[in-house]
Amino acid sequence: MKHQMTHGLLFNADYTYSHSIDNGSTWHSGATTANGAAAGEGYTTDQTLPGLDRGNSIYDIRHRLVLNYVWQLPGQNMQGVLGHIIGGWSLNGIWSFQSGAHWEPYVSSGPRLGGDCSQAGVDAGLCVNTGGDFNLDHGRNDRVSSSVPSFGDISRNVWANGWCSGTTNGTIVGGCEANGGTSNQANLPILTRPTCLGCTGNLGRNTFVGPGNWAADMTLSKIFKLTERFNLKFDAQAFNIFNRANFIMATAGGGANNKPLQSDNFGQAAGTLNAREMQFGLKLSF
Repeated sequence: MKHQMTHGLLFNADYTYSHSIDNGSTWHSGATTANGAAAGEGYTTDQTLPGLDRGNSIYDIRHRLVLNYVWQLPGQNMQGVLGHIIGGWSLNGIWSFQSGAHWEPYVSSGPRLGGDCSQAGVDAGLCVNTGGDFNLDHGRNDRVSSSVPSFGDISRNVWANGWCSGTTNGTIVGGCEANGGTSNQANLPILTRPTCLGCTGNLGRNTFVGPGNWAADMTLSKIFKLTERFNLKFDAQAFNIFNRANFIMATAGGGANNKPLQSDNFGQAAGTLNAREMQFGLKLSF
């Protein structure tokens, strides 16, 4: 949508809906960022069953809205000393809003078998894997089972502090209460190991949605006419002017907290995008 300049105001609004599906993706290099080596990202879940990894791309940003405007502030035609000081100012801005990228919980540890793991014990369901590598294919990247097929309703408190306010004690993070801690959000999914030995978790690839973000960049400017030939332009610019903490799932090098067996801070964002930045400029033209 575009609005032509009227009463000193011009603005544009652009909305994009997108949906990307694949069998494996990452931001720039496999197993280095975002979901790291999670099943379907750095490595496959099961080489004989590639369909298990079909799901949302890691860069599947479903919604994005961008607003930009130019507003010539009142007083454009003021004359004299007062007009020279407070007249002729303009305010420009770009506001962007987008939903989060997709992610998945996974386990990067090896199996830990216990109970009766003889053939008779396995047949009787007495052999239990309390570690990782659920499908026992020697790939330490398995997705877990979940009480919900997809999830995106995570509060900013969870992104800031993780899923649990207590310790996970090396176990799968679920409601957290069973793991020696308390949940940072009441409706978090329960994450569990598959119920059978050698099985794959039921959680699809990239079915959880990461933190969305929005930011506003603004510029206040004015051109001072010094002489017939010389003009001086003043700019005051602010990026992320409201200083919103825009959380990111991972940092370069694979720093992410989506491994529930190894991380006490599971579900905590790995960092934030840039804080508020301000700069001032003068430009002399002739």
